[in-house]
Amino acid sequence: MRMERWLSRRNTILLVLVLALWRLYLSATLQLHPDEAYYWLWSRQLDLSYYDHPPMVAYFIRLTTLLAASELGVRLSGTLVVLALSALIWQLALQWWRSVPVAAASVIAFNAYPLSGLGLMAVTPDVPLFLFWFLGVYLLAQIARSGQAWLWYALGLAFGLALLSKYTAVLFAPCLLLYLAGSAQHRWLKTVHPYLALLLALLCFAPVLDWNRRHGWASFEFQLNHGLGGQGLALAGLAQYLGGQLLLVGPVAWLLGLHAALRGLLRRERQTLLLVATTLPVLLFFALTSLRSVAGPNWPAFAYAGFSLLLGHYGLAGASRLRRAAWLAAVLSSLALSALAMLHARGKVLPLEHWAPGLAAADATHAFYGWRELGAELQRVPDVALVITPSHQLSAEIAYYSAGRLAVQTEAGARPSQFNYWRWPARVAGPTGVSAAVYVWIEGEATGPPAGCFAAPTTHRMLAVRRDGVLIRRYHLVTGRLQPPAAPD
Repeated sequence: MRMERWLSRRNTILLVLVLALWRLYLSATLQLHPDEAYYWLWSRQLDLSYYDHPPMVAYFIRLTTLLAASELGVRLSGTLVVLALSALIWQLALQWWRSVPVAAASVIAFNAYPLSGLGLMAVTPDVPLFLFWFLGVYLLAQIARSGQAWLWYALGLAFGLALLSKYTAVLFAPCLLLYLAGSAQHRWLKTVHPYLALLLALLCFAPVLDWNRRHGWASFEFQLNHGLGGQGLALAGLAQYLGGQLLLVGPVAWLLGLHAALRGLLRRERQTLLLVATTLPVLLFFALTSLRSVAGPNWPAFAYAGFSLLLGHYGLAGASRLRRAAWLAAVLSSLALSALAMLHARGKVLPLEHWAPGLAAADATHAFYGWRELGAELQRVPDVALVITPSHQLSAEIAYYSAGRLAVQTEAGARPSQFNYWRWPARVAGPTGVSAAVYVWIEGEATGPPAGCFAAPTTHRMLAVRRDGVLIRRYHLVTGRLQPPAAPD
């Protein structure tokens, strides 16, 4: 058939490489997102763990910035992970179904996701989690295929590395148990290997446990409150969560993937059971948590690599023209949504300000602009070497875009962050020996320096940053003699 001829190894490689080059171009030309700048700052001060997340994202950034300190260097691991996942998806699809078109359809579906475009371009803890979660799925498939016990220890290592990436990797344990209990692989539960693999994963995670023990379990407490806090039930949170999933994957692809998962589950297809066990429980868990508190749309994103295999098999296995058409519609709609998001991030192709001022103000792609201008403005302020802000993300952006020439810190009353565990900069003198600082805040997000921040403020200036003529952010800069608060504990 025509579609099977097009879905070849050569064409798939070409498409994946073209999308990778486009992703690298965006990585090099977009300024760092505030989250990325914060994780970059972690990579300059490596530790066993951090307040917000385990340390793997910092290690990834540290490695890639050995090649270049630019935005491309910071983000390089995102594109590399997409390429590695594409290779694993291809290999697993070929092993299971011995069909190049099914393998190609699975890889293309994964690369078409908006999540795999702009989402994995930005380097966050989701990048290493994506890699190690699906590596665990791949190794579990090898265990089911070959029956070799030593693979359990490779799986335990992958699980441990996933735990070092993000706490939500802990969901792999119940997913694993669910798969073993509900499939022909339940015989492994009578052996020592799965339990030793879990112990190996826990040993990998031990540095994070040690960091938390030494810091009053602060990171665990923060994430539990952040992810599972809230009181009562709110259907609006669930609707917001489901809408986010439709945008991450593409509406047609998400609905078709769910259909393929449920269909395979009812038919108890061997391969589908593994994919369902490591995908649907994750989506369901965060759907339930969204009833109590807002669940970030990216929180279950790591499960969607397996989703692409469900899509590829459903669409290209067998001779159904309807299923092929559904797969094609899913891929094309996801690719169009991904292209639109990436083009808008780079070239502002959507005139949101003409449709509704509120939409323009809420444009999430503004987060990739306006930080370099602030860094340049601050370096022009005389006699200042320390910047204080009310936000850990703003402080991180200033640290990156001042090229390390300015010491940064968040004020004592700011939202807790890793800054609480770094030493407050010593009294810093500017080029002429004057001890002064700048307090910076974003209009609408704070109101100014707290009382006692300065002995006597001297100047107040503003910097308005525009993107294609549209105001995206207004910074306020107050300069004065430094009178720092007491150092955090």
